[in-house]
Amino acid sequence: MSRRAVENKMEMLNQLKEMVLSRLPQKRAEPLLRFIDGYFPHAAETDLLQWRVDDLYGATMAAWQFMQEKPAGETRIRVFNPDYERHGWQSTHTVIEVLQADMPFIVDSLRMELNRRNLSIHAILNTVFSTRRDESGKLLDLLARGSRAKGVQHESLVAIEVDRHTDPQQLDALQQALLDVLKDVRAAVSDFDAMLAKTDQLLENYAHTPEGFDAKDVEEIHDFIRWLKQHFTFLGYDEYVLEGKGKQQRLTPVADSGLGLLRHPTGRDPLFATERDAGAFTLVPDLLSFTKSAHKSRVHRPAYPDYISIKRFNSDGELIGESRFLGLYTSAVYLHGSTDIPVVRRKIQAVMAQSCLHPRGHDWKELQQILEIYPRDDLFQSSVEELFNTAIGILQIHERRQIRLFLRRDYYGQFFSALVYVPREIYSTDFRLRVQQILQQALDCDQAEFTTYFSESVLARTQFLLRRSDHHKVTHDFNVAELEQRVSHAASSWHEDLYEALIDALGEEQGIRAYNHYHASFSAGYRSDFAPRAAVVDIQHMDTLHTERRMALSFYEALEREPEELNFKLYHLGAALPLSDILPILENLGLRVIDEHPYQVEVDGCCIWIHDFNLRYTGSQQVTTSTMQSVFEDAFLNVWYGRAGNDEFNKLVLAAQLQWREVALLRAYAGYMKQIRFPISQEAISIALRHHVPLTRQLVDMFAARFEPDNASSKDEDRIRQQILEGLEQVSSLNEDQAIRQYLALIEATLRTNFYQQANGQPQAYFAFKLSPREIPGVPEPKPLYEIFVHSPQLEGVHLRGGKVARGGLRWSDRLEDFRTEVLGLVKAQQVKNAVIVPVGAKGGFVARQLHTSMSRDEWMAEGLACYRTFIRALLDVTDNLVNGEVVPPERVVRHDDDDTYLVVAADKGTATFSDTANAIADEYGFWLGDAFASGGSQGYDHKKMGITARGAWVSVERHFRELGLNTATDPFTVIGIGDMSGDVFGNGMLRSEQIRLVAAFNHQHIFIDPNPDAAASFAERERLFALPRSGWGDYNSELISKGGGVFSRSAKFVTLTSEIKQLTGLNSSRVTPTELISALLCAQVDLLWNGGIGTYIKASDETHADVGDKANDSLRVDAVKVKARVVGEGGNLGVTQRARMQLAAQGCRLNTDFIDNAGGVDCSDHEVNIKILLNAVVNNGDMTAKQRNNLLSEMTDDVAEQVLQNNYRQVQAISLAEVRSAVSMAEYRRFINALEAQGNLNRALEFLPLDDQLAERQAAGEGFSRPELSVLVSYSKANLKERLLASKVPDDPYLARELLTAFPARLQQQYGAELEQHRLHREIIATQIANQVVNLMGINFVERLLTSTGADVEHIVRAYVLARDVFALQPTWNDVEALDYCVDADVQLDMMHDLQHLIRRAARWFVRNRPASLECESEREHFAPHLEAITRNLGELLCGEPFEIWHHAYTRYTDSGVPARLAQVVAGSRSLYSALSIIEVANELDVTVESAAQAFFGLGERLELQWFSAQLNELSISSYWQALARDTFRDDLDTQQRALTASVLQAAKHDQKPVPEQLAGWLEQNQLHIDRWLNILSELKSATTGDYAMYTVAVRELADMARCSTQLEHV
Repeated sequence: MSRRAVENKMEMLNQLKEMVLSRLPQKRAEPLLRFIDGYFPHAAETDLLQWRVDDLYGATMAAWQFMQEKPAGETRIRVFNPDYERHGWQSTHTVIEVLQADMPFIVDSLRMELNRRNLSIHAILNTVFSTRRDESGKLLDLLARGSRAKGVQHESLVAIEVDRHTDPQQLDALQQALLDVLKDVRAAVSDFDAMLAKTDQLLENYAHTPEGFDAKDVEEIHDFIRWLKQHFTFLGYDEYVLEGKGKQQRLTPVADSGLGLLRHPTGRDPLFATERDAGAFTLVPDLLSFTKSAHKSRVHRPAYPDYISIKRFNSDGELIGESRFLGLYTSAVYLHGSTDIPVVRRKIQAVMAQSCLHPRGHDWKELQQILEIYPRDDLFQSSVEELFNTAIGILQIHERRQIRLFLRRDYYGQFFSALVYVPREIYSTDFRLRVQQILQQALDCDQAEFTTYFSESVLARTQFLLRRSDHHKVTHDFNVAELEQRVSHAASSWHEDLYEALIDALGEEQGIRAYNHYHASFSAGYRSDFAPRAAVVDIQHMDTLHTERRMALSFYEALEREPEELNFKLYHLGAALPLSDILPILENLGLRVIDEHPYQVEVDGCCIWIHDFNLRYTGSQQVTTSTMQSVFEDAFLNVWYGRAGNDEFNKLVLAAQLQWREVALLRAYAGYMKQIRFPISQEAISIALRHHVPLTRQLVDMFAARFEPDNASSKDEDRIRQQILEGLEQVSSLNEDQAIRQYLALIEATLRTNFYQQANGQPQAYFAFKLSPREIPGVPEPKPLYEIFVHSPQLEGVHLRGGKVARGGLRWSDRLEDFRTEVLGLVKAQQVKNAVIVPVGAKGGFVARQLHTSMSRDEWMAEGLACYRTFIRALLDVTDNLVNGEVVPPERVVRHDDDDTYLVVAADKGTATFSDTANAIADEYGFWLGDAFASGGSQGYDHKKMGITARGAWVSVERHFRELGLNTATDPFTVIGIGDMSGDVFGNGMLRSEQIRLVAAFNHQHIFIDPNPDAAASFAERERLFALPRSGWGDYNSELISKGGGVFSRSAKFVTLTSEIKQLTGLNSSRVTPTELISALLCAQVDLLWNGGIGTYIKASDETHADVGDKANDSLRVDAVKVKARVVGEGGNLGVTQRARMQLAAQGCRLNTDFIDNAGGVDCSDHEVNIKILLNAVVNNGDMTAKQRNNLLSEMTDDVAEQVLQNNYRQVQAISLAEVRSAVSMAEYRRFINALEAQGNLNRALEFLPLDDQLAERQAAGEGFSRPELSVLVSYSKANLKERLLASKVPDDPYLARELLTAFPARLQQQYGAELEQHRLHREIIATQIANQVVNLMGINFVERLLTSTGADVEHIVRAYVLARDVFALQPTWNDVEALDYCVDADVQLDMMHDLQHLIRRAARWFVRNRPASLECESEREHFAPHLEAITRNLGELLCGEPFEIWHHAYTRYTDSGVPARLAQVVAGSRSLYSALSIIEVANELDVTVESAAQAFFGLGERLELQWFSAQLNELSISSYWQALARDTFRDDLDTQQRALTASVLQAAKHDQKPVPEQLAGWLEQNQLHIDRWLNILSELKSATTGDYAMYTVAVRELADMARCSTQLEHV
C-alpha cells in the first residue's frame, strides 16, 4: 500500500481501523479495535504520522499478539528488527516490546538503561491495560481501564524504537540487561511497603531516648525518620547487628533482612561489607550518618543513591546495630529550604551559632544565604565542623573576585567533594576542565562529575565529585592550600600579563580602561593559544568594530609558522561566521586554509568572534603580510558583504596585485563575453588572465587611460594598446590569446562607463558600460547601435538600442545564463515593431542574481524591484542630460561618442508596475524627460485599462476575418486562447466581441474547455473575471460551462476526456496528460487562435525546440503543419516562430507577426512620451500646472487610442495591399530586398527571407510573399525610409513639417501649435509620420521603385508624393474607402486602393520627371489642385471612347458593389486622372482653358487608341528589374508624347480660333500618314501572341516621331 498523506492522528487511526476491518473477520477485529483504542490514545501524533499505515497495522498486530500470553509474575521482553518478509511489516529501527505487571519506574528505568548504552530513542509508547487471563496466562479479555473486576490484572505494555542494531549478540545482551533492570524495579517496588514499615519500627525505637543521648537529638532523629518517609524513594533496606565484645566487636548482616535492591546477599552494596570498622561505629556520636553508594542507580534516576544509616537500640537503650536505607531523595528536597529538613536544620543552627555573628547583621544574613544554597548532598554528608569551616571560608570571600577551593573527603573515603569559587568572567568550560584535571591528578581520582551554580553573585561555584573507578578509598594525602594556588594560577596569570601589556601599549589611562573593558572577555581557549601582547593587537582591532563596520581583518606572522604559511585573523561583531561561508572566499582568493580556530569575546553585552586562520598561498609568486594587507582586506570584505563576486577571478587580487574593483571590472567584461556567446568559458578566461599577469595589468591600465576622468589620455591608451599587442605575440595558447584580445576589443568598444563615478563618497556598487556592439568581434546579429551592459553581484542586465532615438520595454528575465540572447530576440522584433513610431527599436532586460527558493513572494518581488532600481540608475549614469536646452554629460564620465540624451524605457514582463519607480529615479537624477522617461506610470496611459495592445491586435483579427467574409461583430466564431482573463492582452482581447465562442484556453495553472459555449453568457462571465483584482480559470463559474467541458489543473497526473473534448481536439484516448491536451488544443479546428500569454507554442516542422529557445514550453509546443486555426492573432510576443508563421501562411492560415499585431502598446507609449515632452515644456514655462497637465493627459486618452488604432489599421491594410500584388511585383521586391542588404539595413537570413533563387522560383510559379514575410518588409521599409528622411532636409521643409501635427490629438494641435514646432523631437516625428504614411498608403517598395527608375533622391520623391497626395486629395478619398468596411467586400476595397495607389505613384513620378530641379510643394499645390478638382468632378463628361468605357465599367462595378456614386466616380477615374497633370501643364503652357486641353488630350487619345496602348504597357509581364525600368520608361514616353501631341493640336486651335473638336479633326487629317503608320503598329501589337519589349520600343519610337513631325508641321 502506498503512503497516503495523513494530516492528523485521528485520520491515521481511522485508516488503521479501516484496514483491520477490511483484513480480519468481525470476531477477530472487535478485540483488536478495543486494543487500538486503549493502546494509542497517548501516542505522540508526530511519532504516529511517521508510519506508513500498513506498517502501523503490522506493528499493532505484533503488539496485540505479544500480549496474548503472559504467565503470572513473568516479565516478557522482545528485542527484534521487524522485517517485511518475516514479520509482514518493517521499521528502520530496532523495536523493543515489554509486557509486565504495572508498577512505578518501568519507563524511566528502561530509558536509563538505553541511554547508558548510547542508544537513541526514536519513539516510545507506554499503555496500561486492565486484563483478565486464565491460569496459563492466556489473555481472555481487555477490560475498561482502571477496572476493579474480579481477576483483573493491570499490565504495562511498552513499545520502544531505538537505533537499529543487527548483531544477534548485541540484541540478546540488550534484552538481558532490560530484564535485569526490570527485576530491580520489581524488587524495589514490591518491597516498598516493607521498607516503609521499617521506618515505622525505627520511629518506635526512637520514641524513647537511649542512654547517653540528648533527648533533643533523639527527637530530631525521630523527626528526620518521619520526614524521610515523605521525601525519599526507597530502593533498598538492610540491617546489621553489632556482635562481639571489646576489640572483637563487628557489624554482621542480619540474615534475610534485606529488602528491595538489597534483598539478596549479592545485592549488598560493596560499600558496606564486613570491612567496616565496628569500633569506629560505636564511637561515632551521631545517631545517623549519610553517604553515597559507589554505583549509580538503575531504577528511577541515573544518580548515585544515598545511603542513610540509623543506629538501633534495644529496650534497655543499648546500641545493638544499624538500619540502612538505600534510595534517592525526591526532587522536592532540592527545591525546598534546607531549614525545613530535620537534622540538616540542626547543623545549620549549629554553624550559625558557632559563627558568633551578630544576628540579622549583614554577614549573618550572608552566611545564612550561603548555607541555603549549599549543595544539598553536602549538607547531609558534612559534619558540623566541616560545614562550619567551609561556610565561613565562603563568607570571607566577601564577593571579591577571588578564586577559592574548599575540599571535603567523604567520611568513608569513597569520594571527594570540591567546591571551587571563581569570578564569573573567568569561568569557562576550558577553565573548568583544567581545574578538573588539576584535582584529578592531585587526588588520584579518575572519575569526576560536576555541577556549576550561577546566581547574582560575581562568583560562579562549581562542585566536583571525584571518585576512583576501582572503588578503592580515595587518598588522605592532599594539600588544599597548594591545590587552591594551582587552580588560581590556571586562571589569573594571563590576565595580569594582559594588564601590563595594555598599559605598555596604550598608556596607563587608556590601558586600564581597555583592561576593565576586555579582561573578562577572553576565553580560556584564547588565553591558552595567544599571549597577552597578541590580545592587545586584537583589542585594538575590535575597538574599530561597530554596527556599521562589523568586520575587521588582520594579518600577522606567527613565530612558529612555516615559511610559506600566512596567518590571518577575522574579527566579527555578532554571531560566529560559518566556516563553510568563509572557505570559498579564501580559496577563490588563492588561499588554502590549513586550520581555523574561532574564539568568542563577550563584552558589554555584545559578542565578538575572532577567527584565526592558518593559510597557504596557492599561487606561484611569494606574498607577504604587507602585500596581503594592502589589497586582500578590501577584496575579502567586499566579497563578504556581497559587493564583489566570489569566483576564481579573485585570484587576480594577489596574483596581479589588483584592487578588488579592478578584478570586478575584468569579471564584468567576462560576464558580457558570456552573454555574447564568446566560445571560451569564464573559468578559462580567468586562467588566461592569471597566466599572463603583465597583460592583465595592462588591460586594467588601458581601461584607466581611456576612462579615468582625471588622467584619461588617448596617447597613453595607444601606448598601452601597443604594449598589449606586442605582449600577445608571446602568448602560446590560442584560447588565451583570443580571451585577452577580446578584452582589448571590448575596452576599445566601450564608449562610456560609470566605473569612476561615486555615490555618497563611495564608488558605485555596480558597473555600467556603454558599448558599440558593431565594433565588437563575434557579437551575434543583429548588432544594435548602442548597448549598455550593467554588472554587479546582485544583478546583470543589458539595454540594446537600434539608434539614438529608440524605445522598448525592460523585462525581468529569468534566464541567468543567456538573458542577452532573450533580449536580442526581443529587440529584433522591437526594431520592426517600432517602424510605426518615432524611436527605433530598443529592449532591455536584467536578471536578479541573489534570488533563492526560500524567499517569500514579497521578498522575491522586493529583490526584483531593488535590482530594477539599480538597473535604471546604471542606465542614467551613462546618459547625457538636457538642462535649459544644453547637453550636460554625466559626472566623471569620459565620453567616446556623440551627445546622447534620448533614453526612454517601458514596462515589460515582470516590470508592469515599475514605471513610477523608474520615473522617480529619473526625477532624482533631474533627467530632462521627467515622467516621460518611463511610460505607463500612474500619470500616464494605463495599457490594460485602455486595452490598447489587445485592441490593436484585434484590428488585425478583424482584418483577417473581414477578408474571409466574416464580421466579428455580428457573426459567431470559435476561439482557442493562450492566457487568462486577468491578463491585459488576453482579457481585453476576449472582450472585443460578444460573438466570441471561447471553446478552450490555458494558462500556467489551468486548462479551460467549454466545447459548446453560450456566447452571451460566456462573454458576461469573462467580463466578471476581468473585473476581479486577480483571477484565473479556476474562478470561472462551472455552471456556465457546456456539457463535457471543465477546468483542469495543469499539475494533474492526467485529464479524463469526454466525448465533447475528443470531438474538439481529435484525440481518441480516454485520458491524456495536461500537456498532451494543450498540444491537441493548439492543433484544434477553430476560427481563431488568440495568443495573449508568454511563451512560444508553435514552431516550424524543421525547427528544433532548442532553436526556439523556450525550454519551459518544449513539452507542449506543436509544429505549424498540425495547426488548423483559420486565423492567428498574436497579442503576445514570440508565440509563434517566424518560420512557423511562414508555414502557417503557406497552408492558408491568416496571420501577420507579433510585432505587427501588438504594436499598439509601444505606439501608445510613444504617443505618451511625445505628448509629455511637449507638455512638460509648457509646464516648465509656467503656462500650465502639473495637475492641469495630468488632467489633460487623461482627457485625451480616447484621442490617443484612436490614433494608435488607426496606425494599426493602416499597417495591416498595407500588408493586405502588398499581399495581393506581391506575386506580380516579385522582381521589384527582390530589388528592394537586395538594396536593403547592400545598405547593411537587412540581414535576410536573420529575418528568414527567401534568397534570390527562391524568389525566382516563386515568381515562375506565380507565388508571392506571405503575410509574415511582408510584415518584415513593411517594417524594414518604414524604418529605412524614416532613417533616410531624418538625414535629409525633409523635416525642415515648412510644407512637409505640417505632418508633425498629425502625430498629436486635435486638441493639442489647436492649443499648442506653436509649442509643437519647438518639440524636442519634431524632426524625428515628421520623418516618422511621413514614412508611415508613404508605406501604408503607397506600398513597401514605392520609394525604392521611384529612386531606381528616376534617379532622383529620396527627398525629391517624398516631396513629389506629398504633393501628389494633396493635389489629388488622396487622404479624404482613402478615408472614404476605409469607411466602407463591412459595407462592401474587402476585395472591392483593396481594388479601389490599388487604383488610388496607381494614380499617386504615377503622379509622383510625373512630378519627379517634370520638376527635376526643385519642387515647391505649396505653389505647385495651389496651381494644380483647383484644376484637378474640376477635372475630377467632370471626368465622366471629358472622357470619350475607350477611356470612357473603362471608367464607366469601373464605376458600374463599384456602385453595384455598394460604393457611393461620388466615391465610385473618383476612384473609377483614377487611371485617367493621372493624365490631368499633363493636361493642366499643357493648358498652362499654351494659355488655354483646362477644358480645351482635356478635350484635345482625351480626343487625341481616343483616335490614336492611346488608352489601349497604355493598358498594354501596364499588363506587360515583368521578370526582371530592367524590364520594370523599361515599362516605366515606356509610360513616361507615352505621357510625354501624348502631351506633345496635345500641345500640337491646341497650338493649331489657338491660331485658328476654331473649336477643339474641329481643330482635332484638321490635325488628324494633316498627320494622316503618321497616324496610319501608328495604327498599323498597333494592329501588329494586337495580333501578337506575346508581349515583346522590342515591339513596344518601336511603337513608342514611332509615337515620338509623330509628335516631332506634327510639331514641325505647326511651324511650317
